[in-house]
Amino acid sequence: NTTLNTVQQFPKELGLDYIDLVLMHGPSTFPLFSNDCTKRGINATACRQETWKALSELRNKGIIRNIGVSNFAIQHLKDIQDLDLAPIANNQIQYSPFSPASTHETVDYCHEHNITITAYSPLGGLEHSKATTVDTLQGMATKYDKSIAQIMLRWALQRGTAVIPGTGNPDHMRQNLAIYDFEISNEDMNIIDSLKESTHAKKFMHMDVSNFA
Repeated sequence: NTTLNTVQQFPKELGLDYIDLVLMHGPSTFPLFSNDCTKRGINATACRQETWKALSELRNKGIIRNIGVSNFAIQHLKDIQDLDLAPIANNQIQYSPFSPASTHETVDYCHEHNITITAYSPLGGLEHSKATTVDTLQGMATKYDKSIAQIMLRWALQRGTAVIPGTGNPDHMRQNLAIYDFEISNEDMNIIDSLKESTHAKKFMHMDVSNFA
């Protein structure tokens, strides 16, 4: 009821007839936090399934056009797919060359099941400056005459994701958009892929959502 009552107010608040995409923000609540489900003693799997049922109902009514998720690992996606209701349109996750292997597996799973990926923190998040110390990326930047940030964004783009880097710097905004005039070779893409297994990856903080209930 909370989902039904809240989400159907969104179009009115925004002055729209419908919402293109609504995301379920996480598969479960963070430790030490509570939500309506935990207060009622409902476990995480049942909670996300009940939420999806409500969102599917709103989709059937035309209030929202598409439903997606955020920070969902493969097991969480399967919980939703088992319901055989509205398809999962999108999964918004933290994704960069330094993300843990489980995240890369989730991206592959989404591609196989026609779930689009939105990659947030594609430059490494709050620790993005550490990427400038990675020799592999420095070499790529020199080879393609691009910045390391542009190499990382182009890599994510060629991996079939929509990237949403965050910046308030106009110069960085322009640089972030200037990634459509070159292509990273398959060989170099594989080299960048291997960074997830490198010692560099351990220097970046990543939320491994496969550990969520």
